[in-house]
Amino acid sequence: MKILFITSHALSGPDHGARLRARNLWLQLCMFGEAHLILAGPYEPYVHKTGAMLDEFQPIRVFDFLPLPITSLAARVRFEVGSRDLNTHRVRVCYEDQVELRSLMEGYDLVWVHGLRVANGFNLWRWPNTILDIDDIPSEVARNQILGSAGVMQRIRGFRQYLIWRRHERRLCERFCAIAVCSSLDRKRIEGSADVYVVTNGCNVPMSVPERRQFLPLRIGFVGSLEYGPNAEGVRWFLRDVWPRLLALFPGLTLRIVGKCSDQPEWLGCRNVDGLGWIEDLDSEIETWALTIVPIFEGGGTRIKVSTAFSRKCPVVSTVLGVYGYDVTDGNEVLISDSVTGFAKACQRILEDRAVGNSLADHAWDRFLEKWTWAANASRLAEMVDAVLGKTGGR
Repeated sequence: MKILFITSHALSGPDHGARLRARNLWLQLCMFGEAHLILAGPYEPYVHKTGAMLDEFQPIRVFDFLPLPITSLAARVRFEVGSRDLNTHRVRVCYEDQVELRSLMEGYDLVWVHGLRVANGFNLWRWPNTILDIDDIPSEVARNQILGSAGVMQRIRGFRQYLIWRRHERRLCERFCAIAVCSSLDRKRIEGSADVYVVTNGCNVPMSVPERRQFLPLRIGFVGSLEYGPNAEGVRWFLRDVWPRLLALFPGLTLRIVGKCSDQPEWLGCRNVDGLGWIEDLDSEIETWALTIVPIFEGGGTRIKVSTAFSRKCPVVSTVLGVYGYDVTDGNEVLISDSVTGFAKACQRILEDRAVGNSLADHAWDRFLEKWTWAANASRLAEMVDAVLGKTGGR
């Protein structure tokens, strides 16, 4: 079987959520047959350099997206009230590249497209033999924007975006043979659920069971790119409202932030905050933390930072949205609160009583092994691939 995998994320490089998902699903799909990679409209600029990427991650083609602003009244009306207008992200390939992709696809039994932005950028309505991996449901992102908005105009803009995206999402199963989403909650958002499959985010299982080290002075941590708005806003909320309360109780406590842009002045200037940037050995860093925080109030999809913490047996304190899509219970695998007081008290419980953190980490570890390893997706992927090939007569 020949598989074409299309994504906007180069599969090698510093880890972040979307790249980890793309890379691990690519590796699993390679087990089904001969797979080839295409990069399209990459979020991170891609430059081909000999030896810069592992051979298995070399793309056979890189397609650039060009800006396509809405400049006419007719185009604006199509975008606002239609469901077939594909200029959803204001970018598009040139016509020659669209024709080339169509020709390429004819030589493959299965096509996997990572992200609606990528799919719509090629301006194709019907994608034969294709699975769309939509790890962030756009209408959910808009809905969370509405819930988190302070002003009336922000809510109106969010509601407008929500309606636009819902119209598009209702027709996804017309365009693709199957849809992959991150959670059962996301599956309910897509019309035609018989063709929608849950392929969870996850982590690789460590070679040995992680051991937590007690580091003094106490440390807590956050993992995530602060170039990504929901991460940055969540950390700002934590530093502004929660962090002073914790420092009053634990003056020597340190917050360690790992991820792109965390070594910028905004974060380094905060009291008892270490911005480490991207680091290669995340395991050794996390095992020194008393807990990890997930203070997320915006965005969509499931956060790989949660399964990352579970896989390292690091206790998690999160907002409700931070653990969206994970089947967890407050007080069992995680501590959950959206309020400043509740979030601070949850952190305090773990910092004051190591047994609380150990219990959370042990329960989360057991659930991780059951549901949130990349290997756990193997049977789900096989079911989806078989269903698509059954529809299309592929081999």
